[in-house]
Amino acid sequence: MKTKELSFLLLTGLTMVFSSCEKEQFSKEAYDELVDFNFLVDNMDKEHDWCLTHSDTVTFVTKSEAICGVEVLTQNPYLSEKAEIAAEGICSRSEQGNGYQTTLAYTLPITQQQAFVAAKRQDGTYIGVASFTVGAGTLDMDKMDFETAGSFKKPQPQTFTYLYEEGFPLPGDFDFNDMVLRVSKSGVAADASQIDLKVTLEAVGTSLPYAAAIQLAGIKYDDVEKVEILEGTAMDQGYPLRRMTIESSKTLLKGRKGEAVINLFENGHYVLNHELNDVGSVQTLIYNTTSSERETYSAKVSSVSRIYRIFFKKSQAIGLTFDQIDPFLIHEYNGSLWEVHTYPYKFSETLKNIFRGKEHLYDNHVSWAIVVPKADFRYPVEGMSLGTYNSELGELFGPYTSFADWVKDHTQNRDWYERPTYPQLLY
Repeated sequence: MKTKELSFLLLTGLTMVFSSCEKEQFSKEAYDELVDFNFLVDNMDKEHDWCLTHSDTVTFVTKSEAICGVEVLTQNPYLSEKAEIAAEGICSRSEQGNGYQTTLAYTLPITQQQAFVAAKRQDGTYIGVASFTVGAGTLDMDKMDFETAGSFKKPQPQTFTYLYEEGFPLPGDFDFNDMVLRVSKSGVAADASQIDLKVTLEAVGTSLPYAAAIQLAGIKYDDVEKVEILEGTAMDQGYPLRRMTIESSKTLLKGRKGEAVINLFENGHYVLNHELNDVGSVQTLIYNTTSSERETYSAKVSSVSRIYRIFFKKSQAIGLTFDQIDPFLIHEYNGSLWEVHTYPYKFSETLKNIFRGKEHLYDNHVSWAIVVPKADFRYPVEGMSLGTYNSELGELFGPYTSFADWVKDHTQNRDWYERPTYPQLLY
């Protein structure tokens, strides 16, 4: 039974665990029990991969000279206003010389088995849209039934929402609003030598400071010519204090293993509110996570966006996919700097060396970050977990009760983010 006594023992054990790490007295069992106790969802699926998306590659072929550009869309823009561009490219002459082709990689919600292809003319106008099944491999566009009639709604760049719990390796309240980012991706060059990432800091739901960056997984620093910020300066331009977390103010950084890293900001609070407090430190209110403002605690402010244009030294062929976009935050704990990554890259150590070969000690299948394939996802208000489950009482609660069902079985309720239970508990 989860009692106050157990909680006290676990917290006492935590102090012993982390104060004794260097003495090789780390207790993985105590650490796992502590995280499980605080996670708020009993009976978590130990095989959980925390993935709500799947990716595929498709090759489109045609003999038509009229089709110059191709887009993979998430929905039919003749029927939906929410169609997004999941991938885009141009048709190049095939190696056999008997037509044109393009190969595109795309990412969709894991529940979606159908996508759409849009054929475009040289001037950028749309010829038509046709559906296809994920996993199709190679598709002959000349044999596809393109829809051309109706009211066409212009597709927007695909956008994902990234939710973070600050504090790893310590467990938190798991409301996943300590950092809320929205990231969209769009191609700007015909040969995929340039890609734009629009990054929006939506919320900071903690009073503790953190920095943030984006790892471009699988992309080497040496393969990137430069990264430019369009229409503005760095998110934290003018940061008045010494940079202690990400020491460099350069936009493009080189990771510890040679990967390309985009530097977002040194302090999330400063991004959303450039004010300093009476002692000259950054004002550390929580921003955009409470339903009302409290002068010394919380505030509602405007989100901050920047567009980062990535210039590759050579064509990236099928382009950068969302699988490779790994935003992460960096925070201080116990005298060291720790990174909080999306789950596939949980132990990446992109800029900071923390685990020193002991990643297995923290491998408890719990994620401190969740990627939601939804541009306008509504996240929980402060202190409210996405969803909770108590096995003793058999009770579900939270703004997304099906989130708890998904945590218990990662093969079920994989569209939980589309079904809020208590919208009043969402920001």
